[in-house]
Amino acid sequence: MVALKICGLVRAEDLQCCRALGVGAVGLNLWPGSPRGRTIAEHAAMLAAAGAASRREPLRVGVFVDPPVALVCDAIAALGLAAVQLHGDADPAAVLAAVTVPWIRVVRGTPPLHELRASLQHAPPPAWLLLDAKVEGYGGQGVATDWAWAAAVVAALAPLPVWLAGGIHPGNAAAAIAAVAPAGLDVASGAEAGTPVGAKDCDAIAALVRACAGG
Repeated sequence: MVALKICGLVRAEDLQCCRALGVGAVGLNLWPGSPRGRTIAEHAAMLAAAGAASRREPLRVGVFVDPPVALVCDAIAALGLAAVQLHGDADPAAVLAAVTVPWIRVVRGTPPLHELRASLQHAPPPAWLLLDAKVEGYGGQGVATDWAWAAAVVAALAPLPVWLAGGIHPGNAAAAIAAVAPAGLDVASGAEAGTPVGAKDCDAIAALVRACAGG
């Protein structure tokens, strides 16, 4: 069973869909530069509107880009974040020193494996590594990363969990799993209905769940 994270939730009904389908994790984007980015207050309102979970709540992951430490700490407390996903170019040391929840390290592009392995020695170990395409801005923007390179990372860094993002959708999720053997898939635009940006398609999420289950 490959894990699944649906990222960039902006609507209560999409969280309810993820709950009903047993999605393992959801991403709450707190970067104002993203069309899926929302404030802490807006995310809190969405969570309240979704109501209490009738079954296991997906792991809530806060998505940040070079964030102030105070923002991360406030979001963890207000939104019940179980992990933080850190994008950007700044050294994450200050954030990691201030939080007690696990962190997810994002790797953009295809750096040499020896450099990637060496860089993991200089920070607290992440809960998992997320491989994404290198594009303008942050996030894969629906662009796939190099799956052959990603498969090499999975093999080289075992047993560290390695997740795959970038251009994943119901039509290629099974192929991505077969090619890369990731611990999980991270999907944003590939699970969306089209408009408005961030609105998810429950049928697409269901298809992704089936792909991750090997169906």
